Amino acid sequence: MVQQTLDVGNEEIGREIYQYVGRTEEYWRRYDGLVMDRLRIRDHREELARTVDATFDDLANVHLFPETLEVLRGLRASGYHLGLISNHNDRLLKILTYHGLDRLLETVTYSQEAGAEKPDPRVFAKALQRAHCEPSHAIHVGDSIGADVEGAHRSGLQAVWLNRRHETGTVDCVTIHSLNELPHVLEMMNGAAEHGT
Repeated sequence: MVQQTLDVGNEEIGREIYQYVGRTEEYWRRYDGLVMDRLRIRDHREELARTVDATFDDLANVHLFPETLEVLRGLRASGYHLGLISNHNDRLLKILTYHGLDRLLETVTYSQEAGAEKPDPRVFAKALQRAHCEPSHAIHVGDSIGADVEGAHRSGLQAVWLNRRHETGTVDCVTIHSLNELPHVLEMMNGAAEHGT
């Protein structure tokens, strides 16, 4: 019942989040109210909404994979320009700052402010524009075949599938199982590009 209600909420006002850039809390108050109405929750609504929001706002609940910072620092030290494309909202910026990722990323593009979600080419186009980068010079790394791999390919970028769960699936790109493999893979991809293969 709860999942059904959340699905209905997403269907009814999910896309409206694009109109709330910089006012995400306002959107979530509206969303929470809609969900509580559907679940016929009448009592303690404010308290319940505060509890839900506090859970999402607790940045300690968002964990990085152990190798993330080390790999990104190494890539920056090697001269790579790093950007992030995410199907997220304004809260992403707080998460990045909390974990120190904001100092490693040159650009951040997220769906709420872009007005579209991966695999929509508009998100990739906005990220490339911010990075002053041609699609053929960019490599997108992501864990979703649909959103990341197919989205990157549709937008003219090379893709690397980060398949942490060792899922089965056929993809037309390099596959890695940990970010630790990425520096070596990028080295190989750059070498192949230099030799025209």
